[in-house]
Amino acid sequence: MGQPRYDATRNQYVPEEADLAATTLYAANGAITLTAGVAAITKGSAAAMTLAPPTVAEQGMQITITGRTAFAHTVTITEGLGGKGAAFDVMTFAAVGDSITLLADNLHWVPVAAPYGVVIS
Repeated sequence: MGQPRYDATRNQYVPEEADLAATTLYAANGAITLTAGVAAITKGSAAAMTLAPPTVAEQGMQITITGRTAFAHTVTITEGLGGKGAAFDVMTFAAVGDSITLLADNLHWVPVAAPYGVVIS
C-alpha cells in the first residue's frame, strides 16, 4: 500500500487508490492494525477492540471502522477521539453497517464526518 498523498484541490490528505480497497477483517478481540483502509469487525459476538494513537509517520492516514455483524462491538481509544479523553474514548458498533472514518491528525484520531450508527461515549 502507498502512503497518503496531499490533494491540494480538496485541501486534505487522501489515500492512494490501492489503500481504498484494503480491508482487514477482525473476527476476534484485539488491536486494530494501523493501516489505511477498512477495518471490518466480523466477530460472531460482541468484540472488544482497541485502536492505538497514530504516529507522526501515519499523519494523514484514514481508516474506516465498520461493524459487519449485529453485536455491540466496542473500539476503545485510550486518549479519546481527537485527544478529548474519557468522554470520547469508546465507540460502539451495534448494527450491521455502523461505521466511522477517522483521520490521523496531530497524533490523534479525528472523525472525518459524522459517524453512521456509531455511539461515542
